Amino acid sequence: MKPPPPSLPSLIAVIDVGTHKTVALVGQLIDGKARMLSYSERRTDGVVKGTVTDLEKLQRCVHEVVNDVERGAGRALAEIYLSMSGPAAEGERVKGIISVPAADGRVTRQDLFDAVASAKRLEPPAGRATILYMRQPTILDNRPVVNPVGMTGRRLEVLFWRVTMDEANLRLRVGMVNAMSMMLRDFILASHAAACAVATEAEKQGGVLLIDMGAGTTDWILYYKEHILCAGSIPVGGEHITNDLSVGLRVSRETAEDLKQRFASAVHRDTDLNQTIWKDGDRGLGDQQFNRGTITKVSSLRYQETLDFVRKDVLRQLDQIFPDHPTKLDQHLLPSGVILTGGSANLQDAAEAVQLVLGLPARVGVPAFEVESFRKPEYAGVVGMMTAAITDAPPPRRRPTGFLATLRDLFRF
Repeated sequence: MKPPPPSLPSLIAVIDVGTHKTVALVGQLIDGKARMLSYSERRTDGVVKGTVTDLEKLQRCVHEVVNDVERGAGRALAEIYLSMSGPAAEGERVKGIISVPAADGRVTRQDLFDAVASAKRLEPPAGRATILYMRQPTILDNRPVVNPVGMTGRRLEVLFWRVTMDEANLRLRVGMVNAMSMMLRDFILASHAAACAVATEAEKQGGVLLIDMGAGTTDWILYYKEHILCAGSIPVGGEHITNDLSVGLRVSRETAEDLKQRFASAVHRDTDLNQTIWKDGDRGLGDQQFNRGTITKVSSLRYQETLDFVRKDVLRQLDQIFPDHPTKLDQHLLPSGVILTGGSANLQDAAEAVQLVLGLPARVGVPAFEVESFRKPEYAGVVGMMTAAITDAPPPRRRPTGFLATLRDLFRF
């Protein structure tokens, strides 16, 4: 039986919960595009490295941004999309395989649905729940096809990138939304959302790696032939640079963050050793003097180490997907190179550091958005969530009762 076509509400609300800030956007859907009605940004409390550590503080933060955008939009929200990022969300490739039953080998729409159902019947690891299925290439007799219906073959494979989360962590997030008398319409993978804001279809078709380096985590996603090949996250981000500077320079975290934003770099140069900088710049009583070379040495070591963690994580997952075909991160696999987003993409020489560590061309991704203050790499995720909500819209759902019913309804079990 053919599933119902995707549908969207007239009002789309997205909330991106990061380690340092929580941002909400509300848009009115007009002719397939969202026109922004309101937005809000608050400092995040209760989240460490993408994991909820204090639910009450996080609920208060999310409740505040919801109140802000509801006032701005002039109406109450019935449902929201919530970002999903960090090591708590794990991904893996799942596969559904069927033998085409027709005598002539012609694939029907029912065959495709059966293969999809076969993939989604695979149980996640114990203690985890599936939150997203993201489509990967469909294979017919060992050759990738866009749409197999009507084609002839004997073996049909449907591939998905499945994202799972620890059930306890998931329960916290679903319960948080329910407590505000709203419905969680769907989760959106944060790295995919960022790519929706800054990567072109041509880049995804050719092959591109997006790295979203936030405060507490660095998420990445790799596209090849327009599909998500794999994605991951490491629990290291920009705040680790701040911590290193705070310890190395023996200053407060606030001073270290200020020095990072003004003087740090992702690449250390010998000429930096010749530069003396002042914290306040007036050289007055109480001002502090630093050598810029020390700052760039500390910041570049941590930044490039983080990129190397990403490199190793990408290769680890590619080895799992293609165990018999060793892969390399080069321009043959990724002709479109690397796109950097997240607050740490603002660090000086960030794109050059990517080229040094990964050996690939790189650029900083800046979302095109109607509000100028959001045209920064740190807002790629929340801006892209609006696009992802429209593009990847699930069918409408009725409000369930009870937590288990909520999970079954939300994740289409």
